[in-house]
Amino acid sequence: MAANPPGRYLLEPRLSPQQRYAFIGVPHDAATSLGNPGARFGPQALRRALQDVLGGPLHDGRLAHLERGILDLSRVEVVDWGDVALSYHDTERTVQETYQAVDKALAAGFSPLVAGGDHGVTYPCVKALHDRDPGAIGLIQLDAHSDLLDDSERQGRYSGSSGMRRALELEGLAGPNLVQIGLRGHTSVEQYEAGQRLGVRRISAARLAEMGVAAAARQALAWAGAGTGAIYLTIDLDVVTPGEAPGTGWPEPGGLTGGQLLDLVAVVAPHIAALDVVELNPVFDGPARTTAILAARLVTEFITSRLQNPGKKGGSKGGDYGV
Repeated sequence: MAANPPGRYLLEPRLSPQQRYAFIGVPHDAATSLGNPGARFGPQALRRALQDVLGGPLHDGRLAHLERGILDLSRVEVVDWGDVALSYHDTERTVQETYQAVDKALAAGFSPLVAGGDHGVTYPCVKALHDRDPGAIGLIQLDAHSDLLDDSERQGRYSGSSGMRRALELEGLAGPNLVQIGLRGHTSVEQYEAGQRLGVRRISAARLAEMGVAAAARQALAWAGAGTGAIYLTIDLDVVTPGEAPGTGWPEPGGLTGGQLLDLVAVVAPHIAALDVVELNPVFDGPARTTAILAARLVTEFITSRLQNPGKKGGSKGGDYGV
């Protein structure tokens, strides 16, 4: 359950809301032992940046996009559900506590906007969507790393390196419906072979550059949506090249640009049922808050793209996205 009851608006609707979002903070990085600690401060940093980016230019429920024109947000509601009250001494309990908070938001008719925290927070959020959806689900992961570690003495089973491995243990998430975008560099043989064995789809950062953002986004939707009823989107900010997003747990050279990531999110957003943005680490972000501002722009792009193109908010039994 959230530490504070829902009620404080990050975006207050002026008319009866047609789109409702629950901003849920998961300030957890207790299992982080390989990268930079500090992602537990991410939810608060994203709240502040979102108020600046989304609320600052908003006037009479309207917002202007310099390419898409005037956007009417008068029927959009974003409620701050507070941070999940976590049991930091027990990682498995934090998984259950996060699950309960996201499940409660889904049950109340809200689309979750989850702010991490390290990437381990994704698994309980995906599980909540999985358990609420009667059929199969898809998962699109924007990340420099595959996060397919099974277990380790140092990190356990629920770390930021294991989130996708745990998610693939869910009955309704098949390997071919997990699409990993932005991977690059080196990884362990175990994680690479696990992805191959489970049939996980991959679009590396280099491959995305060859395909172009729009084609890569449509391909990801086709793979994640094939035979599924809902798609979850997780964004690890280390998917972006470190020069544009230094405030992350493990910066990896050679990533996507911020512009590419924003464009990709705009394409997939109308088909997404729930979102998280993780590994925002303000300890390493610097005074300009570059990474926090990017994270807030991503959330704003997600909301406004769904507003202009309502889509299905889910998967496609027929895989009709095309490439």
